[in-house]
Amino acid sequence: MNLLSKIAKQSIYLPFIFMFLMTNAKSATHYVVGVENIEYLPYFDGSGADNSDYYGFSQKLLTLFAQQHDFKFEFYTLPINRLYKEFIDHHHVDFKYPDNPQWKPSYKASFGDLNEIIYSQPTVVTKTGIASLNKNITIDECVSFATVRGFTPQSFKPLMNNENVELIETANVRELIELLLKERVECVYISNDVLNYNIVKYFKLTRPVYFQNELPVDLQAFLLSSIDYPDVIKKFDTFLLSHKVQIQELKKEYQIKN
Repeated sequence: MNLLSKIAKQSIYLPFIFMFLMTNAKSATHYVVGVENIEYLPYFDGSGADNSDYYGFSQKLLTLFAQQHDFKFEFYTLPINRLYKEFIDHHHVDFKYPDNPQWKPSYKASFGDLNEIIYSQPTVVTKTGIASLNKNITIDECVSFATVRGFTPQSFKPLMNNENVELIETANVRELIELLLKERVECVYISNDVLNYNIVKYFKLTRPVYFQNELPVDLQAFLLSSIDYPDVIKKFDTFLLSHKVQIQELKKEYQIKN
């Protein structure tokens, strides 16, 4: 076979070889991020509203990080409890966001070693507590209490365990706020940023809603977690430091104070 024939024959296979290499390259940098299927704007919305699978501050932040390293992040929305199982037990998602070592430790331990989960530095620290139509409400006056399904109000566990308190869990934040505005509950557990963002965007108030700064608040740090990719978590930590200005501008865009 002469040289021209060899080159011609090999050239037939070059597109297939190129496609194979590109497919492998894509799979090496493609990650699935497990996220919550709830509306919790401005931080994130994974509820499927507005014909978008996942958007908000978190999507913009994680996508910016992925672009810096030629990663592709696919966001996979799931109910909170199932998300933990898919992440820890089945390893169907590569990362979970948001996550925190203090969230559901017994639930996590039931699926494996807690030390296997690697956490990033915080992306935001949310101020979460009680909101009410009563300007100066006390804990004892929270005879009915609502929270988003799957959330654990750390500072208010005695309130949730009180058999005299009516506890309601909702599917999303807007429903939570509606329960309060319709006076179906006395108190709701919500982030101050989330409360303000949703009220401005979705509600026309006839009376004010008060975030109770005088009552206990939970400072909830949002972290990126992984079991199989600690090297990516390290890169994310570096990104959080090197892109502080851009991240602060992103927080300002989404009216996030912390």
